[in-house]
Amino acid sequence: MFGYVRPLVPQLKVMEYEMYRAVYCGLCRAMGRVTGQASRMTLSYDFTLLAMVRMILEGTVPEFEQFRCAAHPLKKRTYVRENGVLDYAAAMSAVLAYLKNRDDFADEHGAKKGRAVLAELPLRGMQMRGVRILPEEAPGEILSRMARLSELEKAGCPSVDETAAVFGDVLAYVFTLGLDGESAETACTIGRHIGRFVYVCDAADDLVGDIRAGRYNPLAAGWGDLAVTEDGTMTDLVRGSLEVSLPLDLEGLGRAADRLNAAHPLTPIVRNLVYLGLPASMRRVLYGKEPEDGGLSAMTMTE
Repeated sequence: MFGYVRPLVPQLKVMEYEMYRAVYCGLCRAMGRVTGQASRMTLSYDFTLLAMVRMILEGTVPEFEQFRCAAHPLKKRTYVRENGVLDYAAAMSAVLAYLKNRDDFADEHGAKKGRAVLAELPLRGMQMRGVRILPEEAPGEILSRMARLSELEKAGCPSVDETAAVFGDVLAYVFTLGLDGESAETACTIGRHIGRFVYVCDAADDLVGDIRAGRYNPLAAGWGDLAVTEDGTMTDLVRGSLEVSLPLDLEGLGRAADRLNAAHPLTPIVRNLVYLGLPASMRRVLYGKEPEDGGLSAMTMTE
């Protein structure tokens, strides 16, 4: 996932914000424990959503504790104590980071390829540690889906819907693994729509840069010369198509979020993210506008 999955912080209650940050810090600690200290460098807000959704669906109520973080030694931080959901999110983060780097290694050139080469060995180690706590079939299932996406991209697939759907299948599997019944259905829906949404947003965000660098981009492949204007900005044709498709995924996410247990303390945070945070990310990608809160939604957990 690509950094578009954040709540709109000013619309969170103080306690909700503290809980969100505590899940983030708890995931960071879980990554150090499960996949190695170096893996904490790959920590993202996106897997914080995975952890929250899984805790809600599994009925795991977070327990909180305070500690002094090496990165912030002057003030104690609140974090969610060790639990199986955080370990699962940490393992999945390592697996997907490794597979993403493999794609970069194969497809990129220049400095990006160099970074992928340097990251290969440590990421492989993180991934090998992470898969130990996952079901035996999980890595192969994820790899087969990612391989399908890689095939489409290498073939220059001109359909952003097709490629986004495959990445949606990846996250649907990640969100759903080990769940059953209504919980599995809800997790699958959330994962699929999140995957589609972030893939399309990333394609839109990188459109101009990918065209200049000669890299594959599904929007460029599909729209050709109509993708960008002469002055190097996204055309109204492309923007108009995304104004239709992205809200459809947000609607699907909203319906799934409404099925989450309203009594769980993390549910309001997930709903804020779905109804406010993701639309803010969409506006930034499509119109280059920060949220009306003045950009506070981009506050980081390091503050």
